[in-house]
Amino acid sequence: MQAIQWSRISSFSRPRLAALAAALSVCAALAAPADPRAVIEPELATLMAREQAAQRMPVIVRLKQQPDPAEFGRRVAGLPQAQRGGRLLEALKAFSAGHQAGLMQDLATRKAEGVQALSTVNAVGAHLLVRDIRELAQRADVASIRYDVGLLAPSRRLMGDPCKPERPTPRQRLPKSCLTADRAPAVVDATVFDARLPASDPVAALGAPAVWQSGVTGKGVTVAIIDTGVDISHPDLVRSFRGGASDWFDPNAEQKRPIDRHGHGTQIAGLVLGTGASGKTLGVAPQAQWIAARIYNNRNIARLSDLHRVMAWVLDPDGKPATADTPQIALNAWGLGDRTGSCDTEFATDIAWLRAAGVHVVFAGGNGGPAANTSVSPANNPGALSVGALDASGELASFSSRGPSACDGRPYPDIAASGEMVRTTDLSAGVMLAYTMGTGSSYAAALVAGELALLSQARPTSSVTEREAMLHPAAGDARPPLLRALGLSAAARAPGPGAAATLAATELPR
Repeated sequence: MQAIQWSRISSFSRPRLAALAAALSVCAALAAPADPRAVIEPELATLMAREQAAQRMPVIVRLKQQPDPAEFGRRVAGLPQAQRGGRLLEALKAFSAGHQAGLMQDLATRKAEGVQALSTVNAVGAHLLVRDIRELAQRADVASIRYDVGLLAPSRRLMGDPCKPERPTPRQRLPKSCLTADRAPAVVDATVFDARLPASDPVAALGAPAVWQSGVTGKGVTVAIIDTGVDISHPDLVRSFRGGASDWFDPNAEQKRPIDRHGHGTQIAGLVLGTGASGKTLGVAPQAQWIAARIYNNRNIARLSDLHRVMAWVLDPDGKPATADTPQIALNAWGLGDRTGSCDTEFATDIAWLRAAGVHVVFAGGNGGPAANTSVSPANNPGALSVGALDASGELASFSSRGPSACDGRPYPDIAASGEMVRTTDLSAGVMLAYTMGTGSSYAAALVAGELALLSQARPTSSVTEREAMLHPAAGDARPPLLRALGLSAAARAPGPGAAATLAATELPR
């Protein structure tokens, strides 16, 4: 299955900031009107030309005044990583509230529907009449009005499991990799990580088992899964949910607890931190924890405005700035896959805020290959770590998108991992040990997210840029296995199967 191709903060004085912002908003509204032709983006203008007057359209109204990522980032740089996101979002909300006050009042007067403040981009999402869109475009404080595009969930196409043929025959020969037991021994609690179990082939190829034996298993690290949801009842995933009341986010408010009606999110979660209910450890970081955002509604549609809200949630899941709950990795298995080879910066500032909060922003690189110039946004935006898929021979898979990046011209994708016929978890309905074979850059991105979870545990004081650099190959060299990326040698490995539970990451050489 292939994925679709996106010092303390208290130094901010919120009352003074709000007052100043309100004053600026009033001045902006009294200034000369903007040219609506420049403000309304072409796609929206085309749709408006053929819509009926009484039809409301979902749009994102972005304001001209935008906070400086460098300045705001410096203000949270001295905080522990898990607290940066909450304090940063607090500041962004204060900034946006002041600047959005005039627009919000205007929208209320027009009886706009579905109004949502989008703090990470200082914008407002709303459903508006065509007449209202044209009039709002004349406000001097409005930078752009964009159609709030609906993204479709990836098609669910299951791959056959080569170890369980649909029509088995007495003479059928199975691959050698199927000869190991498909179930965990009875003495093993399959819902928790057990170092005695072998790793699945793509996880073993990364060198993860050696890292586990060195005491690094992802413990203490949180990965945000941003996709179709996660099946919390799957034995490989049930114990690794972080479990807070706000660790599950459905921007459409349709599902109150972790669930996955589609399957794709469960599949990528298994490659990040799945345990060994199948007899093999499926996840690269089996002792990491997950939180999740279900970006698609019950009709399998995700809107851009909802994705902005998800990015704000990643910064501060529980909405309490003082709580240390910002994850270390955000795994994005979505993108604007229908616009390959183009640069869309809709989420560029979201990515900048996440990186300022010390979050690795991992994106599936897209499945638009084999043609060149098929990078996709937001994966090709600066700051995003784009991941391509490798085939069985270790080459970039024919379907994997490739560069250069349409945004900044850098080589694309940034990194690659196995992404062809990768075995992982699937929807379990709470009673089955369900697995499937996945193909696509989303699965490769999940493996890299797991690697970053291990690196985050082992190198907690390193920057996002430094940890990501550890995964990049040197010029003319193959990509380093995790053991070498961490500066470990075989001699540093712990001797026994229980080592992963007893050695601390702080014991690693730095």
